[in-house]
Amino acid sequence: MTKAQDNFRAKAPGIMDRLMAEFPLWDEFDAAADLGNLGHESGGLVTLQEKNPTAKGSKGGYGWPQWTGPRRRAYEAWCRKNKLDPAGDDANLGYHLAELHGEYNGVIKKVHAAKGLEAKVKAFELAYEGAGIKHYDLRNQWARLALDAWLNAHTAKPAGKPASAPSSAKAPDDGQTSQAAPAPSPAPLPPPSLPIPGKAEEPAPGRGLFYGLLALFGFGGAGGILSRPEPDQLGRVIVGGVAIAAIAGLYFWYRRRSK
Repeated sequence: MTKAQDNFRAKAPGIMDRLMAEFPLWDEFDAAADLGNLGHESGGLVTLQEKNPTAKGSKGGYGWPQWTGPRRRAYEAWCRKNKLDPAGDDANLGYHLAELHGEYNGVIKKVHAAKGLEAKVKAFELAYEGAGIKHYDLRNQWARLALDAWLNAHTAKPAGKPASAPSSAKAPDDGQTSQAAPAPSPAPLPPPSLPIPGKAEEPAPGRGLFYGLLALFGFGGAGGILSRPEPDQLGRVIVGGVAIAAIAGLYFWYRRRSK
């Protein structure tokens, strides 16, 4: 590959990206067709001045598209106005875009409508260059070179960072501090014993006869009465005691008589 071709491949992706940004209707094939024509006209965007002008006495073509006659003079005036070097890339691309936005804006739709890269190359040449000698085979070669450079630039994957190994969870070592499990809730205390309504407390052994007699005379819950006598119940206790004594006396008298 020649030095001019290396230079062309290096510049092609950026120029094509700019063309597609300026003209959203275009894709990479349209932009490659444009740049293939410019590459042929200027020997890979290197030879700006036409070597052997076909028109005698003229300055010949100049720049990427080889602007000739009135178009060259308009380009040079535009460069002076914008204070740009006519040999620079900024000036060449800038004026080329200005023409496609202006007087030559019909080129955009014509190139887009053509099917296939070679058809697009021809459509651009006819609508924008109007060359006396076509050399479509050479224009197509530069277009394919531009497209290849653009595809390589946009499909090359940068070296990525090695993927970090996933961290695996493991149980802490014996010396590690781990979060303690929550302490179990204390067992609920048994509910306090409550007296069952209507159920009298059981009298203590040995006191059954006395409490039974009191209950017989209407002193239910006698244990409570004797342990916690109320003032209004004291008389009832005395009367009950006398009655019990009388009954007990009759009981023992009956036993002695029956013997």
